[in-house]
Amino acid sequence: MKTAIVGCGLIGNKRADVITQSPNDKLVIVADLDAPRAEQLACEHNCQATTDWEQAVNHPQVDAVIVATVNKFLAPITIAALERGKHVLVEKPMARNLAEAEQVLQAAVCRPRSAVGVGFNHRHHPAIWQAHEICARGEIGPLLFVRAIYGHGGRPGYDKEWRADADLAGGGELLDQGVHIVDLCRWFLVADPRKGGDFAEAFSFTNTYF
Repeated sequence: MKTAIVGCGLIGNKRADVITQSPNDKLVIVADLDAPRAEQLACEHNCQATTDWEQAVNHPQVDAVIVATVNKFLAPITIAALERGKHVLVEKPMARNLAEAEQVLQAAVCRPRSAVGVGFNHRHHPAIWQAHEICARGEIGPLLFVRAIYGHGGRPGYDKEWRADADLAGGGELLDQGVHIVDLCRWFLVADPRKGGDFAEAFSFTNTYF
């Protein structure tokens, strides 16, 4: 499969490494608003670089697009790629809000020949994978509840980064990292042979600590 990556940050670099290591796949083009960052990744993986994501999505040789941008651009780039008949791996949370997520879903439904996946990579951590298998076999009995704590560690200047920008991020820690926990809870609940299915009820409370 010939692939394009939009977003050449940490996650984009990780995806590029996997593609390059696969003997049957090829990284064709990478895109990032930061030209030196795009050029650096392109140099490392012997492919084209651009600052225009539409050039990557429209590239005639590209079969699949990996969207690894900040949250604001996940949905529009994913939709554009689907409209051009590309397969898409979009990083979580896929969109900034429910309305954008529904637009992505509608675009995917209208183009059933294009596969769409969301980057919930935590399912593939070895320890979590093994725990899921144990649960699926029913070795520990029925699931009664799932409890998890997860988030980002703070660092100097964190309040100036894109995650603190409501327009770019769309939400706080629940949207950014909490979606991993929601995904894992759903995955484990479905794996439980005695229970299965999705959440029957949900409630929450939230605090802002800074």
